[in-house]
Amino acid sequence: MLACDLVVAATNARLGLSEVGIGVIPTCAGLFRAPQSFPLNLARELILTEVPIGAERAYNAGFVNVLTEPGAALAEAVTLAQRFCMNAPLSVQACLASLNTRLEAEAELGWAATERAKSAIFGTDDAAEGVRSFVERRAPRWQSR
Repeated sequence: MLACDLVVAATNARLGLSEVGIGVIPTCAGLFRAPQSFPLNLARELILTEVPIGAERAYNAGFVNVLTEPGAALAEAVTLAQRFCMNAPLSVQACLASLNTRLEAEAELGWAATERAKSAIFGTDDAAEGVRSFVERRAPRWQSR
């Protein structure tokens, strides 16, 4: 959802970044897209606690564009897409390209920062323990090494 132009979610949806719970980091752009999409403190909460938030909280934070009842998200997403498809295609394309140009420049810095974070934990005992505990369905025993 962090890579989407618009977000439609049902009220029963849960959103989160769970990687720290198993001793790894969000490597699919979560480290830099979450702070672009959420207020900084909420992004930190999502990244650092692994506790997901409900769609209503994400909507109130401005991340979700349309909040629907369960089962209605796809229909609402189509309705939302139809709204902007009624506009001049070249104008819509130019607007998206402009927005994406800025985000791509920030993404280059974000990918570099993500690689540094990944290098800091890759091969650590905690990363191995996190994955092992996840597979074994048990609480991890962190050693900070």
